[in-house]
Amino acid sequence: MAASTTDVGDLRENIAAMTTRWRLKPFDSHQTAALSRAVGVAPLVAQALINRGITEPDRARVFLESRLSGLNDPALLPGAVEAADRIVQAIREDRSIVIYGDYDVDGVCGTSVLWAALKLAGAKQVSYYIPHRVEEGYGVNGDAVRKIAVDHPGALLVTVDCGISAVVEARLARELGLEMIVTDHHTIGEELPAAEVLVHPRLPGGSYPFGDLCGAAVAFKLAWQICKSFGDGKKASPHLRDYLVESLGLVALATIADVVPLNDENRVLVRHGLAGIMGAPTTGMKALMRVAGCLGRSKLSAGTVGFNLAPRINAAGRLERAMRAVEMLTTGDGRLADEIADELNEVNARRQEVEREILQQALEQIRAEGGLKDRGALVLGRKGWHPGVIGIVASRLVDIYHRPTIIVAFGDEFAQGSARSVPGFNVYDAIKDCSDGLLSFGGHSAAAGVRMTEDHFPRFAELFDERCRTSLTPELREKVLHIDAEVPLAMLSLSVVEDLEKLEPHGMGNPRPLFLASQVRVVGEPRAVGEQKKHLKLKLGQGGSVFKAIGWNLAEKGKDLAHDVSCSVVFHPCVDEWNGYRRVQLEIRDFAVTADLAHVAEPAAVVGAEA
Repeated sequence: MAASTTDVGDLRENIAAMTTRWRLKPFDSHQTAALSRAVGVAPLVAQALINRGITEPDRARVFLESRLSGLNDPALLPGAVEAADRIVQAIREDRSIVIYGDYDVDGVCGTSVLWAALKLAGAKQVSYYIPHRVEEGYGVNGDAVRKIAVDHPGALLVTVDCGISAVVEARLARELGLEMIVTDHHTIGEELPAAEVLVHPRLPGGSYPFGDLCGAAVAFKLAWQICKSFGDGKKASPHLRDYLVESLGLVALATIADVVPLNDENRVLVRHGLAGIMGAPTTGMKALMRVAGCLGRSKLSAGTVGFNLAPRINAAGRLERAMRAVEMLTTGDGRLADEIADELNEVNARRQEVEREILQQALEQIRAEGGLKDRGALVLGRKGWHPGVIGIVASRLVDIYHRPTIIVAFGDEFAQGSARSVPGFNVYDAIKDCSDGLLSFGGHSAAAGVRMTEDHFPRFAELFDERCRTSLTPELREKVLHIDAEVPLAMLSLSVVEDLEKLEPHGMGNPRPLFLASQVRVVGEPRAVGEQKKHLKLKLGQGGSVFKAIGWNLAEKGKDLAHDVSCSVVFHPCVDEWNGYRRVQLEIRDFAVTADLAHVAEPAAVVGAEA
């Protein structure tokens, strides 16, 4: 295994030197060759499958094919049948139905999926409500419940992507005469809300085969069960079935944005959802793709969705009202969709400006406090920080410092914080252990939210830092690149790299294949590219093979690279398409100059070139 120091562009002076470990996965040439032959894929694909725990040919075929028939029956989802029966009854009785969704991409997409399904199923009185992130905060709130009870007396209230921790609010809804169905996927607390029905893949006593659905996927499963009720009881009627397939695009968008594992059902949902978005985008999705610069592309990857489409929907909930995004995603009016998409694009640009400002202030605060030192976590708070953007800033700081991070915005009435974690560390559990004195908290292992009084902030910051310092192992404190195999560059033909694309979509639980090439030489002079000259563009050669390469945010680190310098490179192979011509390109994640390896390398098993 090799190690190298990682700088982060212009922020280098703000952080202590950090180490990125290179870890080669175990390699068995006989196992790789056997799986390669049995499944009919390149050895590199077989090795990547094995590294992801897929060692049997039958499982590999299921993974690679990802057929819609692989989705679990929604009737297996705890609470889905009873919830569907209640909703169908409300539709037939012409009762008012209000969908209460969260303000992030997951909640917006899930609300859109369920609202449109109910409209198609014949609901005449169905509306949606999404709280304002700053004014109301996350989850179901009492004031909103009271307003809904006044505007829609006796309504059926259905939550999407929230509600599993709404114990007080569920009791209030019942007192006000509302019938309540909770659909959620977040971590279940010690007490469940007393709603009429709870729909959750991990509900105690349930046996649903896959517990990692996002909120929109849970809403989709409920919509599917409802649609079955308007068919023959087992299958939806044709027009509702067509809608369910169409709605997979929204479910895919939410699944990617919510960073849930992209395996099992989620892989199927995203694979077919992305294909649907590319093949036949809805009116709202097409408008969103236009402002994001995604129209006309030959393919749509999970990365493109996560970096281009999702932020524009999220921006609505961060700085404005997310209900506008639902309106765009559910309308059939192209002019209205384009108008809203343009609005979201402008809001997203404002969000980026606010994010940059808060990030810079946070970095300055860390530096003023002496840097990372022996901190177990970063807990920063300030008045004036926008609550809608602090989660993104927390993610940026995790990328830089590799520590669990909570960013808190001090408001007039309370302080609101967003937490993000490092891989392998459950931030929800850590917050739970420090929750005495908090007004509320919720989330899951990788991300969470907290509310507290400003006076309680110093004590909470101290407790959380101590909890992380005692729990974070040395391994969890290090950035690690898990490498699938060491390969000679000559192996990376276009057909092999296209074969690797069968592993898509990539994300949590199914990362992009990452490879190591040793004794690689720089061909020609590297260049810093991009608007701020942060990226590194160069050519790399090994033997008779030469490839173009790009290193995102590596220009600072690569400033000393020059022609004929020898190095080891960790990279993702990809297909670069330009004017109809396709060629292999390397996306560099890290590199180490060969002359430096002697004093940074540690003993490691050598992975054979035949991998």
